[in-house]
Amino acid sequence: RFSYGASDVACQLLFCWVMWYVPYFYTDISKINPAHVGAILLIARWVDAVDAPVWGIIFDRTRSRWGKSRPWFLWLCGPFALFGVLTFLAPGLGYKAKVIYSAATYIGCNVLYTGINTPITSILSALTADPRERVTLTTFRMVGSKLGVLIVNLTGLGLVQLLGRGDDRKGFMLAVPMFAAVSLVLFLTT
Repeated sequence: RFSYGASDVACQLLFCWVMWYVPYFYTDISKINPAHVGAILLIARWVDAVDAPVWGIIFDRTRSRWGKSRPWFLWLCGPFALFGVLTFLAPGLGYKAKVIYSAATYIGCNVLYTGINTPITSILSALTADPRERVTLTTFRMVGSKLGVLIVNLTGLGLVQLLGRGDDRKGFMLAVPMFAAVSLVLFLTT
């Protein structure tokens, strides 16, 4: 139960950064025009409308000794952590290259999130046939999700300020990898 709940703590320790703090990071730190940031976020949602069904097809066709869902925790946790960190780097690029880089890393992180989060949901039927236990496991997972969000929102920006010492760019570059590392360990535990 705790292992299954840890999967959503892992997801949110990284994805909460991406969903809540990317607009601030892109506009205030990377200095990207808000209209371009909005376009990046919109395009990511369009990509997500396509990638979710594609992931579903991939998972349905997966055949391994570990089942259909479990291998994806192992195979995608590293790339998900990497793209989460890359999303919060602000390389010294020209404006157009910076927008392209930001779009590529943000969209990549979103695609990988769908790829790692979907099998967490789909594995539930393989874990138990008991409907009451499924409800219990889902409850642990949802509590884990809220716990991950709470941890990021209570500590994230404070760590950015502490580690960056007034330089938010540096603070994000130091804080997000810490959360990504914990996320990676929790996924591997799951």
